[in-house]
Amino acid sequence: MKTRFFAFAALALTLAACNNDNEILNNDGPVAARFTAAIGNNVTATPSTRVSGTDGSLWDNGDCIGITGAGFINIPYVRESGQFVPEDKTIYFNDTETHTFNAYYPYQSDGGTVSVSTAADKQGSGIDFLFASGAKGSTRSPEVSFTDKTAEGGADNSFHHRMSLIKFTFKPGDGLIFNGMEPADYTLDGLKHEGTFDTATGTTAVTAAVESPITMQLGGATTSQVIILPQGVTTSLDLKVSFNGLDYTTTLPNPSKPKANMFSAGYAYTYNITLNNMGITVEEPEITPWEPGDSNNVSITL
Repeated sequence: MKTRFFAFAALALTLAACNNDNEILNNDGPVAARFTAAIGNNVTATPSTRVSGTDGSLWDNGDCIGITGAGFINIPYVRESGQFVPEDKTIYFNDTETHTFNAYYPYQSDGGTVSVSTAADKQGSGIDFLFASGAKGSTRSPEVSFTDKTAEGGADNSFHHRMSLIKFTFKPGDGLIFNGMEPADYTLDGLKHEGTFDTATGTTAVTAAVESPITMQLGGATTSQVIILPQGVTTSLDLKVSFNGLDYTTTLPNPSKPKANMFSAGYAYTYNITLNNMGITVEEPEITPWEPGDSNNVSITL
């Protein structure tokens, strides 16, 4: 009986030691980081907030961000079922330090400074670069939140657009009617369309030596937009709109805010274009904060 009692006691001690070992591993071992993200000042309790897309939609499944921090560089995390999950490599916290993370969208496999073209055939979410910085996490707080925490007295760690956006709305004026025969296309001249984006810092740069025109097809639409590299402009932009076999031309006013003669990162500049048979009027830019920028009403005569 005594032998059996000692055997059970030894077994109990062994199991207790195993349980204690597991607790130590769970508390002090590597802990996987969890990431949530928001765009601009839109903060919610879930990572589903307004996204990079130029249509104001939510993060879509398959959207991929690149994350740097805790000794990891340019690690892809993909949006799946409402959350960001590691594409192949998981970011772990391996110590008790608090780590700071940066992230960008869309993911670039090479990382670093990547080439960017804003030509007509490159337009879309592939060049809609966003950047977020300063989000923190640790073993004890593994959720890294790329959101705006200023309402709680914290920092804005949310994603922000790093490109600029020009938006057009085309309207018929005096003597014209669209009625199913909308403008066919438009050509915008006076901007540089080659540059770079730094995935580590979120900065952009223009590398093109000269300005070049960009022609966008409308396909029956009366609205259109062009993502461009942030840049200063020294001359006014020329706009040509093709309608009913004729070309309508005008000069667009340069931005005045947030900085004069500058298309600034994270701003959208809206031009309302009215085609007329007679008269051209160009109103002074109206600032509406992608974070909005200038809104301009422009009338074009033939």
